Amino acid sequence: MTASAAIAALADVWPDEGVMVPESPATTFAIRNRLRLSRPGSYYFTAGGGLGFALPAAIGVQMAQPDRRVVCVLGEGSAQYAIQGLWTAAAYDVPVTFLILRNEEYAILKWFGEIEQVTGAPGLDLPALEVASVAEGYGVPSTRVDDAGALREALRDAIAAEGPRLVEARVAPGMALA
Repeated sequence: MTASAAIAALADVWPDEGVMVPESPATTFAIRNRLRLSRPGSYYFTAGGGLGFALPAAIGVQMAQPDRRVVCVLGEGSAQYAIQGLWTAAAYDVPVTFLILRNEEYAILKWFGEIEQVTGAPGLDLPALEVASVAEGYGVPSTRVDDAGALREALRDAIAAEGPRLVEARVAPGMALA
């Protein structure tokens, strides 16, 4: 499944009054193009591009706005910068939904590399980052999916859950612009 298809699946089940906290640089454009967030306080995004913002921010936003559902979209690389926040979500039973888009690479950095004509930069491939397994270890129930239909169903269930949930969707490498 493409990352764009994954974001389209999220848009299909987007909750009324939902709040988005993204840190998936390769899908930022797709998120902005697919989700129609018109209510103030529905989109929290870091201004400076610093990694590690979204996972703990989503937990805080969900705690501050318990009547709204918060969805945090992360790449598996971005999740590593604040992964221990999953423990906080589990320990305090914060009903935030984490969507991990697993493309097994730092797609945004590869894209920047192409623009700058840099080839062969090390550390941009991310095989075997098992975010769903780590989440389970911290006490956050997790689901892995490979197609848009299963993703819609898993997200619908996660968003409706009483506590935190993580959905890991395997997506094709590369940038998602639409």
